[in-house]
Amino acid sequence: MSYRSQSPNVIYASRMAATVIFCACLSITSAAQVSITGKIAGTITDPSGAAVPNASVSVSGPALMAARSMHTQPDGTYLFDLLPPGTYSITTNAPGFRTVQQTGVIITAGFTATINSRLVVGQVNETLNVAAGSSTVDLQNVQSETTFDQNLLQDIPGGRDPWSTVAQMPGVTLTTFDVGGNQSMQQSTMQVHGSTPGEQIFSWNGLDLNWPGANGGYTQFYTNHDSLEEFQVVADNAPSAVSISGIYMNMVTKSGSNTLHGQAAGYYATAATQASPKLPTFNGTPVNSGSPIFLDRDTTASLGGPLIKNKWWLFGSYRRYDVDLSILTVRDQAGNPVQDINHQTNTDLRSDWQLGQKNRLSFVWLYNSQNRFFRRDTAYQFVTAEASWRQIEPAYILQALWTSQITNNFLLDVRTGYNKEVFPLGYQPTVTPTDFTRQDLTLSTETGAAPFSFANPSWVFKITAGASWYKGALAGSHNFKFGWEWGDSYNPYVYKINGGINAQYTNGVPTDVVAFDTPFTEKTYFHDSSFYVQDAWTLKRRVTLNLGLRYDRYISFYPKQSSSPDLTFPDLFPPQTFPASGNLVEWNNVSPRVGVAFDVTGKGTSVLRFGYGRYYKMEGTQLVEQVNPVGFAGQGYTWNDANGDGIPQVSEWKNAANFLFAFGGTSTHIDPNMSRPYSDELNVTYEKQLWRDLRVSAAYYYRTKKNLVGLKNLAQPAAAYEPVSGFTNGLTGQPLTLFNLSTAAPSPNILLTNISELNDNSYHGLEFDAVKRLSKKWQLLTGFTIQRQKGTVCCPGITGLTDDALFGDDFNDPNKDINRRNNYLNQDATYVFKVDSTYEFPWKIGTSVNFQHYTGFPF
Repeated sequence: MSYRSQSPNVIYASRMAATVIFCACLSITSAAQVSITGKIAGTITDPSGAAVPNASVSVSGPALMAARSMHTQPDGTYLFDLLPPGTYSITTNAPGFRTVQQTGVIITAGFTATINSRLVVGQVNETLNVAAGSSTVDLQNVQSETTFDQNLLQDIPGGRDPWSTVAQMPGVTLTTFDVGGNQSMQQSTMQVHGSTPGEQIFSWNGLDLNWPGANGGYTQFYTNHDSLEEFQVVADNAPSAVSISGIYMNMVTKSGSNTLHGQAAGYYATAATQASPKLPTFNGTPVNSGSPIFLDRDTTASLGGPLIKNKWWLFGSYRRYDVDLSILTVRDQAGNPVQDINHQTNTDLRSDWQLGQKNRLSFVWLYNSQNRFFRRDTAYQFVTAEASWRQIEPAYILQALWTSQITNNFLLDVRTGYNKEVFPLGYQPTVTPTDFTRQDLTLSTETGAAPFSFANPSWVFKITAGASWYKGALAGSHNFKFGWEWGDSYNPYVYKINGGINAQYTNGVPTDVVAFDTPFTEKTYFHDSSFYVQDAWTLKRRVTLNLGLRYDRYISFYPKQSSSPDLTFPDLFPPQTFPASGNLVEWNNVSPRVGVAFDVTGKGTSVLRFGYGRYYKMEGTQLVEQVNPVGFAGQGYTWNDANGDGIPQVSEWKNAANFLFAFGGTSTHIDPNMSRPYSDELNVTYEKQLWRDLRVSAAYYYRTKKNLVGLKNLAQPAAAYEPVSGFTNGLTGQPLTLFNLSTAAPSPNILLTNISELNDNSYHGLEFDAVKRLSKKWQLLTGFTIQRQKGTVCCPGITGLTDDALFGDDFNDPNKDINRRNNYLNQDATYVFKVDSTYEFPWKIGTSVNFQHYTGFPF
C-alpha cells in the first residue's frame, strides 16, 4: 500500500486499502533448504578403545526401501546422512570381531544420533544383539529445534494446524490464541526469542513454498494434519542452509512402506462440549470478546503401502474439516453475534520409487480448498450476509524429490516444487452485476454487496540442490554440506467493483458516490537465489565445530502494465501504460554461521552449545508494492438522488459541479542505496539427559537487529515543524510538547529507506526446557521463558507488533517520536510457560494436557 494524495476521503481510501492488504496477507520469502532427514554418526573401536578402520557398517529400517552400507574411515568414524525419520538398526562387522547389531535407533528430522560401538573379539558369523540405548542428546548440531513426532501430533489436544502446533513450542508467542480449533481458519503471526514477527517459513519436505506477498512470511496452503510424519520447527542457531532466524516449520509428509497401513479418525465438538466464554469487563460492564465454536467436525482417512516391496510405495490421505463459529464482537442490528462458516478439504498423494540400491525418487501432490463463506469488511460494525465476501480458495503443491548415494560418503539431494493458489474475496452468489455497495457512515452499516471483488492468483517455483560429503581422519572428521537454491515468485492483485462505485449514505439519506478505476491488475515479482557451505568438524570425538557461510541474492520489480480495456469510467481514469520498473530492490548479502558443540562428560549424555549467526530479513513483494503505479484510485462526487429511489444514476452525480475529491497514485519511492535488514543472534545452551528419554536444558538468547526500514516524508522535514507546549503526557503525567507544521503541507514525497533510529534494539532471554520422548506410557514437552525486548519502536500507536515501519509512520514527524524510544517491542511477553504431556492409564485410557500461559504483550 502506498501513500495517497491528501484528500477529504484519504481516511476512506486508506481504510479500504488497509483492509484489502490485511485480508490478503492473513489468509494467505526467502529460499531455504533444511534437512527433512536425520543422521547416524559414530566411532567403531576395539576392546582397547583404538579405532577400527575399514569396518563394514550398514543401516536398515522400515523407512528405507534398501539398506545402506559404508566402511569406517581411518579414524574409525562413520556417518549415515539423509535418513528419513524412523527407527533403525545398525550392523557392524570387521575381521576378527563378532558382528554387532544395535537396534532401536530413533531418528527425527534434523537430529544426529551418536551411536558408537566397541567390538568384541570373535568370529564374524557370531552376532551380538544389543539395544542401542536412547540417544536423545544431539552432540553435533547447535540449532535450537523442536520436533513434533506422531505421538505429539496425534495425542496433544490442539487446533490440528501449524499455528496451534507451533504454539506448543517453548518460547514462541503468537498474535492469536487457539482454543480447540477456533482459530484454525485464520493465520497467526509468530515470534520466538526476539525474532521479527511474521518471519516464518512453511516448508514442505524441506522446500520453502510460502505465499510471496507481504514480507513473504505467510502460507497459501492449509495443511492436512494427519498427512504429516513429522513437524519440525527450527528456531535459533540455524545452519547456513536456512535463511531466517524466525520460525522455520519443516513439514515432512508421510510415505508408504513395505506393509499396508492406514488410519481413519474423526473429531467432533459443539457448543455443548465447551464452557461458556468468560467475558472481560470494562468499568464493570462485560465486553463482548471471543469466538466460541458451535460446530467443529474433522474427519480424515489415509492409506499407504507397497505396490512393489522395497521398490515402489504409495500413500494417500483425505481430510474434511468444518469449523463454525459465533463471533461475539460482531453483531447484527438485532444484537445477535454473526456466524462464521468455514470448511477445508485436503487431498494428499505421494509416490516413492527406489531406483537401484542408491537412488530414491519421490513425487508429491497436495491439494487444498479453503472455504470461508462470510468474511466481513471490518470497517463497518454491521455488515449483512450479502455484503460479505465469499472465499473459495483452491491451492495445490507439486514436488519432486531425488536423493542419490553417489559414493559411500557422498550423497546428493535435489528438490523442486511449485505452489499455486487463487485467494479470492468474491461477491456472494446471490449478488448480481447490478447490485452495488451501500455504506451508511452514520449507522456503520454495509449492505447490498461487498465493497469490491478481489483475487490473488499467486504462484511460487523453487529448485534446490544440496550435497553431503563425509571425510574422517582429516584433523578430525568432517561432514561438508553445500547447496544452491533459486526461486521465482509472482504476486498479482485483481480488483473489480460492480458498477465501479460505492454509494454512501447518512442515516439512510444518499450523500455521495465514490467512483473507482476498476477493473485493474497490479503485478509484482521477486527472484531469490542463494549458495551455502557448512562443515560439521568433529575434533577428538567430543568437540564439533559448525562452520557455515551463506550468500543470498534478492531482486524485486514490477513488469510493464496497462490499464484494463474494460474500465468502467475511462473518462474519469484515462487508460495508461506503465513501463517495466527494472530492479527496484537488489540485494547481495553474505552471512556467517558459527557454532560449537562440546560433549561435556564424554559419555554422550550432556552437551554445551554456543552459536552465533547473522540472518538477513526475509522479504516478499511488499516493498515494490509500495511504489507500484497500478492501484486504487478514485473520485468522490456529491449525489443528488433526484428520483428518490436510493440508487445512484450516473446523471445524478457524475458532473464537474458535484466533484468533491480525488485520491490515488503513489508518492513513495525506494532509496536505491537501501541496505537489507538483518539480525545478529547469539545463544548458549546446556543440555543434559537426566534419565532414559528425559532431557533438560537451560539457554540464554541475545539478538539485535540493524538496517531496519521505514518512511520519511521529504516534503515535510523535521525543520518544518514548530513546537507547541501546554500539553500533558497521558502515560507519564509529565509536560508534553507537540508540533505543528510551520507552513502549509505540500504534496507528500515519501522515501522508503533504512532508519538509523531503529538500530537501537536488543533482546535478552532465558529459557528452561524439559523434553521426554514417549516411553513407559508418558511423554513431555515443557518450557519456561523469561525475556525482554526493548528499543525504538516503529509506527507507535499504529502497529506495535512489527519491525517494518511501512505504514502510517514518518520519521521526519517529531510527533511520532513521543514514546517511541526505550519502548517494549513486538510480542514481548515477559513470562511464557507451556506444558504438553500425555499419560496412558491401564486399559489404554489416555489423558493429555496442553497448557499455555503468557503475560501480556506491549500496549
